[in-house]
Order: sequence, then structure tokens, then C-alpha cells
Amino acid sequence: MDLLTAIHQRRSHRGDFESKPICQKHLDQLIEAARWAPSPFNVQPWKLLIILDVESKNTIADLTQSAITEQLKDARFLDDNSRWVRLSDEEWMDKKDGILLSDHLKLPPPFERNLTRAKPILKNAGLLSFLGHMKAGRIPAKEISDQIRNSPILILIVMDYQRRPPGDGSQRWMWLGMGAMIQNLLLTAAALEIGVQFVSAPIERAEDRKTLGEVFNMPPSCEIISLLRVGYAKQINQKSVRLDPSEFVCYESF
Repeated sequence: MDLLTAIHQRRSHRGDFESKPICQKHLDQLIEAARWAPSPFNVQPWKLLIILDVESKNTIADLTQSAITEQLKDARFLDDNSRWVRLSDEEWMDKKDGILLSDHLKLPPPFERNLTRAKPILKNAGLLSFLGHMKAGRIPAKEISDQIRNSPILILIVMDYQRRPPGDGSQRWMWLGMGAMIQNLLLTAAALEIGVQFVSAPIERAEDRKTLGEVFNMPPSCEIISLLRVGYAKQINQKSVRLDPSEFVCYESF
């Protein structure tokens, strides 16, 4: 697969993975792609923790389930998310950004048949936090945590501040390097038909990141940046949208 095809075909994989493990050859290729990412002063500020152990996956899954349950009680969190939720393919294609609700949540039949009914709810998503307090969030929380338990591999991505480049903007440049490394990994996975999904819930809150750091004996100089679930995709979703270049590219002046 050529590079541009991999860029076009890369998707976040939200479904289940095949049960077979990632072969060592493919895992080595993912690591090699990460290794050759650019970074300021070639400091290479990243560490990758490859997690295969069932008990470790269960620990992360339990933390994820708890975090999602708490998030769905948070009105501000729900309002922030609702800004980027699109109810239909037509709206998604028109806006050219955000996420399609049906890709992330199974709607009750009345709303599934007529998505316009969900619009008033989406505009006042924060009010749904009362459902979280009534423990309605336990169902989606369990579904996502089960996906984590059953993932062939989890990769915890960490930035090491001991490998800081010089200058006042050192942290900015380190983040850029981390992004380049993750993109290398994602594109290589796409070329190998390996599915990858960002898992954000267990690393959203500082206290949860601290817990993960303690569980995995993370050095004090390190900061958790991201968590990925990785496996061979049962089905690759090719559907996505992007802004037109005219909406974000300027020449000479903004």
C-alpha cells in the first residue's frame, strides 16, 4: 500500500477485533515506524508500553468503566461532546467534521427511526447528566471496557521529560514529536490492515493517569499522552469526512 492510500484509508476502529494475536513481525513493524518519527533535536521523547497481559488489560478496563460512568454524570462533559456529534449522514457530510452518533451509540428505536427527535436532546445534552446519576451510563461503560479486555494489544504512549529539547518552546516541540510518532504508527497499522482506536476515558482525569502510572511503574519524569487498543480489524470502516482544503488553507495571509 502506498503512503497516500494509507493516509486516505486510516480510520479509528471502534468495533471488535479478531481474536488472533498481532504477529510479532507486524508488531515489530509498528515499533520500527514509531522509532523513525521526527522529533526536535532528534530527542525522541517517547516511550511505548506494550500491554499483552490479561490482568493488566483488566486493570485498564476497570478504570475505563469507572471513568466513563463518572463522565456521564458530568453536564459539562456531555455539553462539550454534543458540539461535535452529527445525527445523520447528511448532516455529517454537510458539516464535514465531528462524529456520527450512530457509530458510537445504539439509539432507542423511536430516535433511530426519526433522528430529528434527538436534536433538542443533543442541544441540551448536559441535562442528561441525571441519567448518569441514575447509573444509566453503566451499559456503554461496560461495552467499551469489554472491548479493552478483549483487545489483543494495548499500547500506553508516554512522553519522557528527561528527553527535553532546548529552548523556551521545548514542551511544544515535544508534543509535535509525539504526534508525528503516533501518526507513523497509525499509518503503518493502516497499511497492515491493523485496527487502532484511541482510548481516552481512562486518561482524561489526572487522578486516573496517576493510577495508571503507579500500576505500570512509570518513571516520575514521564507523562501519559495516549492509550491505543490494537488488533486485526474484523471489518474496516471506510466512511469518513474531511473539510475541503478551501476551508483551512490560506495563501500569503489569513
